[in-house]
Amino acid sequence: MNMLQCGGFWFKIINMHYTKPPLNFNQQAQLLISRGLVADEGELEAFLSHVNYYRFTGYLYPFRLPNTNNYQPGTTFEQIQNIYLFDTELRLLSLASFEDIEISLLRTQMVEKFTLACGPFCYSDYNNFHPSLSAANHQEILNTIQHNIDRSNEEFVDLYRNKYTSEPHFPFWMAVEAITFGQLSIIYRYLPSHVQVPMAKQLNLHSRDLVSWLHTLSTIRNICAHHSRLWNRILPVKPTIPLRKHHPEFYTPSRISNDSYFVVLAITKYLLDVISPGNTFIVDFTTLVDNYPRIPLNRMGFPENWQDFKIFH
Repeated sequence: MNMLQCGGFWFKIINMHYTKPPLNFNQQAQLLISRGLVADEGELEAFLSHVNYYRFTGYLYPFRLPNTNNYQPGTTFEQIQNIYLFDTELRLLSLASFEDIEISLLRTQMVEKFTLACGPFCYSDYNNFHPSLSAANHQEILNTIQHNIDRSNEEFVDLYRNKYTSEPHFPFWMAVEAITFGQLSIIYRYLPSHVQVPMAKQLNLHSRDLVSWLHTLSTIRNICAHHSRLWNRILPVKPTIPLRKHHPEFYTPSRISNDSYFVVLAITKYLLDVISPGNTFIVDFTTLVDNYPRIPLNRMGFPENWQDFKIFH
């Protein structure tokens, strides 16, 4: 018998086994229809043959009747399919915008400032980072960079190794080409203040906020890259909201909540306006919304008057 102790009490653990059988595409379609989804069986079956049942039902979850597996009356396949297609296009739009931010801030600005301050191999010396970075975490950063470089098929890796045989590390401007947005955001988090703060000031931000924003954006980027759902998702990493006295645009006409995609839209717009003036991010997003007029944006934290927020003007 397996037991678990919690709060001074012992509880019996009941072993559960998964007994649901696999279903073919037609059976999956029949099951959804039996639960109240209004759909043509053949059309739904064809869709499920290209989109995993489990992925698709993630979009149906908010439409379930309480405490049942059945769906609210009038829930249609066309309605859920449109949400799915909208979400697909939103991921692509988000990825493109994150790429601009990543390249400008982390693969360009951070490289210039860190290397000018601490040399081409700045990242390899633990003493070049903020004291809050432990030696163990610094070694983990080095191991990750080395692992990614070893896996890289980029031509510059072999050229550098064959020429500079006595160098154990790559210059930072090369190393960053082999690591991810998330790994770069971790490096920014632990930069010395004399490098980190000027980068944030160029954006008229406190470095604390930029650290938080990059963490959030790197997490959302990973969600997009793995084709996961943005719609109806609570953010796994919530960004800070800048102080009202410095950034009233995040509070006009009301404070932007930091737990859904709405805040991602806001901080992405803010960063792009600084690094890429004249960008069409909000125009493109508005066009996407216009193309899918029945999408419940409130499930992404959008108020009805979202276009009135100062941050989007």
